[in-house]
Amino acid sequence: MKYRPDIDGLRAFAVLSVILYHAFPSVVRGGFVGVDVFFVISGFLISSILFREIGEHRFSFSAFYGRRIRRIFPALAVCLAAVLTYGLVVLTPDELAQLGEHVFFGAGFLSNIVLWSESGYFDTAATQKPLLHLWSLGIEEQFYIFWPVLLWFAFKAKAKTAALLGALLLASFAANVFLSATNISAAFYLPISRFWELAAGAALAWHQINFRPDTRSWISFAGLAALLVSALLFSPAMQFPGWLALLPVAGTVAIISAGPEAMVNRVVFSNRIAISIGLISYPLYIWHWPLLSYSYIIRLGKPPTPLLATLLLAVAFILAWATYRFVEYPIRFGTDRQRRTQIVAASMAAAGACGLIVWAKAGFPERFAHLPGVDARKISKAKLDSDFKPTAGMKVLDRDWTLVTHIGRGERKVALSGDSLLFHFGARVQQLADDGVLTASTYFVVGPRCPPVPEVIQQDKQARCRRLPEQLLDLVRQEKIQTVVLGAAWSGYGVDDMAIVRNGQRISLGTKEGADAFYANLEDYIRQLQGLGAKVNLVLGMTVHPRFDPGAMITRSLTGFRIGADVDKPVPLTELRSTLDVADGRLRAVSDRTGAALLDPIRDICGLGDGCSPFFGEGEPKFSDRMHLRPDFVRRNIHFLDPLLR
Repeated sequence: MKYRPDIDGLRAFAVLSVILYHAFPSVVRGGFVGVDVFFVISGFLISSILFREIGEHRFSFSAFYGRRIRRIFPALAVCLAAVLTYGLVVLTPDELAQLGEHVFFGAGFLSNIVLWSESGYFDTAATQKPLLHLWSLGIEEQFYIFWPVLLWFAFKAKAKTAALLGALLLASFAANVFLSATNISAAFYLPISRFWELAAGAALAWHQINFRPDTRSWISFAGLAALLVSALLFSPAMQFPGWLALLPVAGTVAIISAGPEAMVNRVVFSNRIAISIGLISYPLYIWHWPLLSYSYIIRLGKPPTPLLATLLLAVAFILAWATYRFVEYPIRFGTDRQRRTQIVAASMAAAGACGLIVWAKAGFPERFAHLPGVDARKISKAKLDSDFKPTAGMKVLDRDWTLVTHIGRGERKVALSGDSLLFHFGARVQQLADDGVLTASTYFVVGPRCPPVPEVIQQDKQARCRRLPEQLLDLVRQEKIQTVVLGAAWSGYGVDDMAIVRNGQRISLGTKEGADAFYANLEDYIRQLQGLGAKVNLVLGMTVHPRFDPGAMITRSLTGFRIGADVDKPVPLTELRSTLDVADGRLRAVSDRTGAALLDPIRDICGLGDGCSPFFGEGEPKFSDRMHLRPDFVRRNIHFLDPLLR
């Protein structure tokens, strides 16, 4: 196949879309579609080689995978080594342990699988994962493990390649549509829902469309328009990939099929600047995200300023050029390729082994000495307790985004329902069961960011929260529940991206009318539960403060981190109460009108003094973030629910 400079230019569009999206997400909102463009290009180019070599009876698995190793491994091995080395300097033990895990799986091209397994309500923010971007490389290499073998067997069996391609493309696209509607994380990360994009490029390589010369330029204009619309108008809030991914995939197919003489291909994608960026697109993609991610980490989660983001992209370009010039190009095109292949394969294995050691050693917590009264290792470990899962003794009755569990036996039946701030009390219920003093048959009906209030409308995964109130009603009816406890981060639901339906009218929860409707619906819901014979209890607002967050106890710099000077100082109780006054006042008013009992957890959390310490025991943080209590603290110290359960 003759070299096509316009495809290198198309690579430039893809990589610029991605890096500008990551650096300036509010400007290039849909730049993530650049990955889809890469998938189509890769499927087209690699499948073109496969079809030709298999058809000419000169295909060799060792030669094919040798080329892949020389193409992919050099830049990736250098990047993994650099990212892990810098992590030893600036990351806390738990952060470094996770990075070691990601290096290990990244070296094995399984990043997409481990990232999918980590996805969830309490998952570490994407910006805190320096190797998050390797998910796409995992999907691509998984395709090239599967695709050449399938093609080779199909050729030997004299099967119809077009039928094979069509079946693969349709099956994968169907999986993409299904998973995008049911499990968006799986649709995004799993190979089965992404293979169709590479297969689209492969189909184009198998049967290239020969357009008339006078229509090629129109096809290329249409393709460019599709890519620009996708990159500029799509947003992360959309259900992607799903049906939406058809637009950037179709746009890429149109541009490639239009041929190098089409006007857009010739003028836009074949100019020297575009070609130069396209040639370094792979190392540029590899380097840009670790730089941006480390800036988020060092800035304690704050995005880089526009100036800093621009400087980091400039550094990424310099590193990409140097990697291409001094690492990738000599290995790909130099002499004695077999020996070079062995060296880079060994380098990748060594990088993966180093990641495994760091992961197994829990991020080497012994790097940090104990400080008077505060232990950096305990602070680092506290963040690992963020999770939304049943305790060991809970039987799961229903698992969707919402969760229904059961623990204990007894004639009395108690149901606790709400969001993650209610569910973290499950550790105390488990402790009562372990101590043999849990006398109530206890149920949880919970969901992350799911308030126990009917008709609250949310987006994405939280849209499924809408069924939680009805699930609780069904459980109360079926099990004849006598006591219900409702709890949530009540003040956290007055935001503009949520709405509520009241008397058939949809109202934004970010307005006063929305807040009124929220508590009116809660009051009606309490009366429904009381009408079924249940006594209802409302848990008042729970402590929330930035100083409780173990991640905020650490001050970062380019050369490391240190513990904040005031980390062990208590937060004034009056300050905590003031942030809860509005929501608690609403709950008290609802209680007065309905007779629902009020439960206050703050004394258990903070003690009897005037301040609330972030620590308990011997320097153990109480919280895993700024609001969620750690299971060990809950087991030992939270007693306000005991009278209902013992």
